[in-house]
Amino acid sequence: MPLRTDFFSRTTPDASTVLAGFNFPDIDLSDSIRQEWKEVFFDSIITEYDARRLYWYLEGKYPDVFSSLVDVLNPWLRDEIDHAHGFAIIYSSYAKIPFDEVLLSAELRKPDFSIIESIAADPLMLLVTLAYDEIITTHVYHRSIEIYDAFDSQQLSEWIRKAKKDEVTHFFSFVQKAREMFPERLHEIPRILDDIFKVDFEKESYTGTFVLDHNAPDFPITKEEIKTMIIPAIIKKFRD
Repeated sequence: MPLRTDFFSRTTPDASTVLAGFNFPDIDLSDSIRQEWKEVFFDSIITEYDARRLYWYLEGKYPDVFSSLVDVLNPWLRDEIDHAHGFAIIYSSYAKIPFDEVLLSAELRKPDFSIIESIAADPLMLLVTLAYDEIITTHVYHRSIEIYDAFDSQQLSEWIRKAKKDEVTHFFSFVQKAREMFPERLHEIPRILDDIFKVDFEKESYTGTFVLDHNAPDFPITKEEIKTMIIPAIIKKFRD
């Protein structure tokens, strides 16, 4: 299925520009820390890669919802594909695995969207879910800046800041779209977020849905932080 190309102009340079000629810095890490970072970088690919799966799922199964949101989904997808590409470049260099093999590992996983069917069917709930996901990822990338800077690579430092900026841009895009489309339903946002939060942390495992991938013991933001810090901030943005 071909990807659409009617995307808005980029607000940040793409991965091929930021990571041109990238080689991971030669740093001394213990075996355990090296393995931990290998998992972090691969998880970062997956986090971004599955956006295209969600996009195709929405386009195929919920065409009316998809068409009503395509103006915000297209630039979002463009940046998520770019993020996956960038993290794949980083992972390939770090793990010394050929780039095409990295992409194949990401592609061969099988998604299961059954857990988000009720979300996908309601455009407001979908927008809130996407906003929820984007702002959590923004916080993850923000917390990662100091760690990335410690690698002493200008490219890595620029990359994590670029990724953070893209995520927060799409958070505000989804919030604005929801406010424009559903002004009469904004009072539902706290309840919707409560429902999303429950699904996020009650499911047993991540199933390739792009959204709702935060219920893992090593996720860098805790369940309590999402509940008490991030969700109230999202509600406030919908009310501002």
